[in-house]
Amino acid sequence: MKSRSVGDLSQVNHLLGTVMATLLVALVLLGSGCKPMDKRSDRADVLKDIRDTTVIPDLGSYDEAIRKKSVTRIMMSLEKAPDITRNLLLATLDDSMVNARTKRVICTLLADQGDFRAMAPLTRMLAEGSQAEDDLLETALLEFGERAVSGVSTVLAEGGPIARRNAAGILLSIGGSMAHDALRLRLLIEKDSEVRFLCVCGLVEDRRTTSLTLLAEALDDIDEEVRRAAWGGLSHRASLPGGILFNPAGLPEVRIRQAFQVRKWLDGGAVPL
Repeated sequence: MKSRSVGDLSQVNHLLGTVMATLLVALVLLGSGCKPMDKRSDRADVLKDIRDTTVIPDLGSYDEAIRKKSVTRIMMSLEKAPDITRNLLLATLDDSMVNARTKRVICTLLADQGDFRAMAPLTRMLAEGSQAEDDLLETALLEFGERAVSGVSTVLAEGGPIARRNAAGILLSIGGSMAHDALRLRLLIEKDSEVRFLCVCGLVEDRRTTSLTLLAEALDDIDEEVRRAAWGGLSHRASLPGGILFNPAGLPEVRIRQAFQVRKWLDGGAVPL
């Protein structure tokens, strides 16, 4: 067997010492719970970018270029540190110094992420009814689809006129049996003609045959546009005989007689299209 020189042994000892030192550093890092610096750095960068800049206030900007830039930065933060970013956005919704438009945009971002924790603040804002045709709220709620029906239905049942109009429009956009059921129930007691109109539109889209009876009842509505929508829905949904007519703008006594004929025909077993 070939003998090793003093130089060879020295080199081997040096290599062994290097390996042991590396292992010792690794053990110390693991024992102290240290995490990779790049991940810690990403999280720190996200926190600094959101807290120390105007990125959140700019979300509510009416300047489209500024708003889009802010949204892009938030989306980048969501990629780097999703949990931290979502939690910061949620906390911002409780900040009284943040304006309503910014909060609406934040809710759309959270809804896009599928974070259902945004549902409660969305429902509160919808119930406030602060503005008609609230596109930002509608966009966020539509992201949740049928999961939003329960909260929106509560606003339809309990909110003020503007809130109920917005809620009815959102339910109409969501569609499906749960949303249509909420619109059915509200139609029977609703005082606002615009809300009733939206409820009737829901009945027109509801493919269940029981909706035909409710459309026929809506022919007696005091508002002409509601009557017109109901008659248009019946004409579209059922194959009416030529002798069955209804004039939404006709004299009350004529309309009453015509509506009675429509309901009599439906009671006889009308077949929907």
